Amino acid sequence: MGLCPFHEEKTPSFHVDSSKQLFYCFGCQAGGDVFRFIEKFERKTFGEAVRFLGDQAGIPLPSGNGQDRRKACFQIFRETESIYRKSLSSSGAEQARKYLHETRRLKPVTMERFGLGWSMPGSLLKSMAPSRKKEAEEYGLLKQGPGGSREFFRNRIMVPIRIENGATVAFGGRVLPGNAQGPKYLNSPEHPFFRKKEILFGLDQAGPAIEKKRRVLVVEGYFDVMALSEAGVEAVVAPLGTALTQAHLIHLSRLADEVVVVFDGDRAGQTAIARLADRFVLDSRISIRAFSLPEGKDPDEWIREVGRDFFLESIEKAIPLADFVVDLFDIQLKSADATTRNHLLESFYDLAKRIPDPEAIDHFLSRGASVFRINKDLLAQGLFREESLSPREIPRQNSRETSSNRHLMERNLVLELVRLWTDSLDPHPSDRLSPGDFDFLSSGSLLTFVRELWKNGKTNPETVRDMILKEPLLAEVWMQLPLDRETRPRRLEDLVFRVSRMSKRERLSAALK
Repeated sequence: MGLCPFHEEKTPSFHVDSSKQLFYCFGCQAGGDVFRFIEKFERKTFGEAVRFLGDQAGIPLPSGNGQDRRKACFQIFRETESIYRKSLSSSGAEQARKYLHETRRLKPVTMERFGLGWSMPGSLLKSMAPSRKKEAEEYGLLKQGPGGSREFFRNRIMVPIRIENGATVAFGGRVLPGNAQGPKYLNSPEHPFFRKKEILFGLDQAGPAIEKKRRVLVVEGYFDVMALSEAGVEAVVAPLGTALTQAHLIHLSRLADEVVVVFDGDRAGQTAIARLADRFVLDSRISIRAFSLPEGKDPDEWIREVGRDFFLESIEKAIPLADFVVDLFDIQLKSADATTRNHLLESFYDLAKRIPDPEAIDHFLSRGASVFRINKDLLAQGLFREESLSPREIPRQNSRETSSNRHLMERNLVLELVRLWTDSLDPHPSDRLSPGDFDFLSSGSLLTFVRELWKNGKTNPETVRDMILKEPLLAEVWMQLPLDRETRPRRLEDLVFRVSRMSKRERLSAALK
């Protein structure tokens, strides 16, 4: 037993089982085998962890074409980043340096740490060998024009976009104020190793701080991340654009227990609802809170105004995201006509349908009923219709659809339990959970099924399969689920988290009756 390397603690809670070759922290619930440890500690993907351990053990691994392409991608972006950084020091980049120093007020050490550069026209073409041009076009650094290859980025401040291990796989380019050439911000085109919806800017540097604090701030832009980081707020990231996706949240849930979304003061009241309704995912696996900055302020400006300590004290006042959203609806409704009100109601339904946790939906509906001044039961009926309806269009009828979300969630939990139960890998779910943890199940047949699993012990897969085929709620989708050994440790932790959370709520509810 020792101190956990993945979160701050004073009392040792990190345990290593040498016989099973597994680790587990009773404090932050991190756990797994040696591959998972290297993934977390060295901040590597599973494949990178395998190669790392292979090198340590002197075991050569076969290098496939995919791995060769990945290395080539990293190499060409590393070379391009070097060219852009060198260009920022040239005489032609004086205005860019002035903008970064005087307008953004970034220190040289911060600019160096984030690898900022300047896309001097012609610098990339001049420095790149002709044999590399086709490869540069594949990764969006060059593009074909009427006269041959042209640079994708020209006259822009260049911000390297890095994956979690620190490798650059794309760029974000910002034009200087007063330059009307194209959009203000421009990202590299996507390619096989760059998907905007999967990458968070700054995570390569913020990862260790996020894991220690178990909390992450999400802001809107690159320069917000840099300014906060420079001020000593390290656990901060930004999506590439305005969208925070489900993939982002799932990734962050492995590092943190809480996400705080920081909205710019000039956007929160006007566009936040539309942005959330269109793209946001209210994911119950991680606590999400929201904070709106003062009117007209962004994080970059405000932290320079008030300082780090006051900024962090203010962030502590962040409220649950669902409540933040309902408050925004309330503000909008005060000046809404009938048409706008119906549009807002549809946006409310769109958001509610994205909430996977039944209890969170219930709370959201309760708050929504209050601000829309609609009976909660009528609001709930409209939610589970195929289309969102205005209050006058919602029929007064009894419906069992309001419980469908919970039934679906319970079925998926039990299916995940069975997948982990039968994959012949350690740790076994019964080492982390007990049948009593599933007493929250509302389906009697599913509850009986779970109890039978524990009654039969660590049975062989064939026995469990026969049990599944007798349970209609599980049988129809069981055969469609593929095994995935690479994500197994994370899936087990996710199952334990969700079941434990539901079990605690059930016991609390029973105690209050």
